[in-house]
Amino acid sequence: MMKRILTSVLFVVCLMVCGCSDDEDFVAPAFIHMDAMKVVANANNPVSTDPGFYTSDITSVYVTAYYSGARAHDTLGLFELPFTVPVLHSGEVEYFEISPAVKQSGIAGVQPYYSYYNRVKLENITLTSGDTVDFDTLSTTYNITRSDVLMAELFEPTEGSLLFDTAMKWNRYAATEACSGQGYGSVHVPASMSSVPFTIDLDFYVSDPTKLLYLELDSRSDVSFEVYMKASRQAGSAAETQRVMVVNPSDRWNHMYINLGRTWAWLGYPATFRITFAALNVEGAEGEVRLDNVKLLTTNYVL
Repeated sequence: MMKRILTSVLFVVCLMVCGCSDDEDFVAPAFIHMDAMKVVANANNPVSTDPGFYTSDITSVYVTAYYSGARAHDTLGLFELPFTVPVLHSGEVEYFEISPAVKQSGIAGVQPYYSYYNRVKLENITLTSGDTVDFDTLSTTYNITRSDVLMAELFEPTEGSLLFDTAMKWNRYAATEACSGQGYGSVHVPASMSSVPFTIDLDFYVSDPTKLLYLELDSRSDVSFEVYMKASRQAGSAAETQRVMVVNPSDRWNHMYINLGRTWAWLGYPATFRITFAALNVEGAEGEVRLDNVKLLTTNYVL
């Protein structure tokens, strides 16, 4: 959809150029181009020193411009990476602000600014009518502290123990199979079983219901698997298990940003909860669910 919108915009711009070629007051737009955005470790006090912590999939960015002397921001829009878009301005731009966006819970049509990542500000950019300024590939960093990382299971052999239960197999030395680093986790569902449950073997505590709550993970699987949140609505009551989403099979590693907020709200924002999973066998065929770089993160919402 984004590509179609971009094509339409460029087509309209071309019509403007052709239709106004005899108008001495017409100024052709400048263009900005961007290839990608990646996540890197903070130079000072990084939340993790393991490269696997920074796997990502920033699919789009919001672009805002602040023109010198204008005293107002101009929101250019949300653009799917990579992109080239026209800017109806010629001269100095005090700064462009680039806000990374992701597919929330795998939904392409829902790509909010992911406030766990810092915005990038590009200052003192000069636009020239008809020319293209190339932003190339930009780098961003996590906008969180170590206390915002509720858990991180990177499946690396240097870890002391596995944070998942025994249903998860820890493939410690399998660099050619892992998403990153040396290891990954896998759960096998045999043809004789409809599902195999597995869980992060920790109780999580978040007392502030205004916090954001996201599960990040890399997955590559032969079968679908489900993600659940388990908690008691009231102290002393039986725990309920509520499904968050189903992750479809994929023959390549995919990075997921799973928003737990709606399920957390449905359960009444319990301060203590668990995250569980189930590998599914809906077609009577065995298969593997492979996970890497699993992180549970919380932070305050940032506009």
